[in-house]
Amino acid sequence: MNLFRQKDIGFLLCQAFVLIIAFMPVQASFENFFYDLFTQKELKQSSNELVMIDIDDKSLEALGRWPWPRYLHAEMISKLSSEGANIIGYNIAFVEPDNTSNSSDTLLKQAITEHGKVILPIFAERGSLIYPFRGKAAIPGSTLGHVDVEVDNDGYVRRTFLKAGIDSAEWPAFGLAGLHGLPYTGFLPGTRSPSSRVGINSKWVRDLEVLVPFHRNPKSYQHFSFIDVLEGSDFENEFKNKTVFVGIKATGLGPTFLAPIKNSREMLSGTALQANLYTALNNSSLLTPILSIWGVSYAVLITALSYSLLFFLKRFPIIRYIGIAVGIFLLILPAIAIKYGYWLPLSPAVCGVGLVLIMLISRMLNHAGMQRRNDNITDLSNHRMFEETLKLEWEQSLRKRTPLSLILLEIDYFKRFVDTFGPERGDWLLARISPILQSHKRKTRDFVARYDEDTFAILLPVTPNNIALSIAEKIRKDIEELQIEHTGSESAKIITASISIATTQKPTLSSSDDNMDSFVLKSLKAVSKAHLQGGNCLYNTEVDH
Repeated sequence: MNLFRQKDIGFLLCQAFVLIIAFMPVQASFENFFYDLFTQKELKQSSNELVMIDIDDKSLEALGRWPWPRYLHAEMISKLSSEGANIIGYNIAFVEPDNTSNSSDTLLKQAITEHGKVILPIFAERGSLIYPFRGKAAIPGSTLGHVDVEVDNDGYVRRTFLKAGIDSAEWPAFGLAGLHGLPYTGFLPGTRSPSSRVGINSKWVRDLEVLVPFHRNPKSYQHFSFIDVLEGSDFENEFKNKTVFVGIKATGLGPTFLAPIKNSREMLSGTALQANLYTALNNSSLLTPILSIWGVSYAVLITALSYSLLFFLKRFPIIRYIGIAVGIFLLILPAIAIKYGYWLPLSPAVCGVGLVLIMLISRMLNHAGMQRRNDNITDLSNHRMFEETLKLEWEQSLRKRTPLSLILLEIDYFKRFVDTFGPERGDWLLARISPILQSHKRKTRDFVARYDEDTFAILLPVTPNNIALSIAEKIRKDIEELQIEHTGSESAKIITASISIATTQKPTLSSSDDNMDSFVLKSLKAVSKAHLQGGNCLYNTEVDH
């Protein structure tokens, strides 16, 4: 069965392919690829209002092994306060209280309280929420933000959840808390996913999933070394009215992550991830992933429309123009969605439309091949194919010394028929006669072609003259029995045919090409003789070569 002639089957195949892609694991990889492709753009920092202070190798060398005494952190927060920092995101886990005799927890808590806008990370452990210093709530002057990191199957970080918590998503992401400073109750982007439970006993609940675009340059933020800030004094206006994120960057001290940054393999710290979230929130460049069901619906619709426009609607121009307009809208819909902060899943749609285009190209190539080999009107092989096939069969006849018969059929007074009834009726007549010729093929090697405007050729390999003569007579009678009116015919008032039969008798290898041409020429002369005898008759000639 030819798939490209069974358009309904092709349509169903495309839709099935879309559904298979949509629910296969590979779909996530495709989606990640398209997201990375569309989001490789330079993000705009909002007036450089975010500054990062890194606990780096230089700082460790100067201040000693980690963890440091907490009075150093108290001094940093106090220093930033005196420099006029607006919000301090201190991404260091002060999980356990310091119960030693020289504990500086009080100094650290006092520094946090005095500043009043410090963001601290919050964690979950064994199904329980761990507050700083093992307390039961956030200490005065601080806001808590979760630092949960979602890593895709390919090892890259592209998404995060703006809210998370134990049993309920109550805590903002660290970057979100850093942007607003206080618990925020306004509108937030993100896909609602209250069922997204992970971790021990599935108690960690995440909500408001967002896709985070990343800077091409991971070092695009203004960075300072912890020790330089702590011991330096020339920082006038460096931190004033700005948000400052303090985090670990030293090698091997904290986890690092891959981000889809073009031409860069640099690993980012968790604080750097939160900085990108902060900037994306501030610039309204976060993308909310639309639910997969809408992506599948979009893919099914655009694939169906593409297939219909290319295969079904060619004969309905008005409907086709409407379909083209709808198709243009569907094509730009993902860009519109991105403009308004949404990411529409693209991979099923791209795969579906891609399959439609592959089928169209295959159909065009198949049609081009058929045009090179077939006659457009009768769907029989054309003159070129006849010559190629005749040459092959002629060589076979010579080599195996078997007979080869050729029947040439000319429609009597065809030109008069066209002049009388018009060219369209003439094409109809040719198309009406071609199935009769095809019906008299006895085996796959028998070959029927349109030889000329009003002439057909039937090549019969391994066929003696008497059998070819019998076939020719049956064809003549079948055409006569069509009873197609032809008032311009001198042989009858209906369509008839003049037929010649030629058969090779004694094959020889000498001058084979010349003999083949002579064979065809004598067959053509025989058709002319049959026509001169009044038409609607046979003329048999046997050719020796």
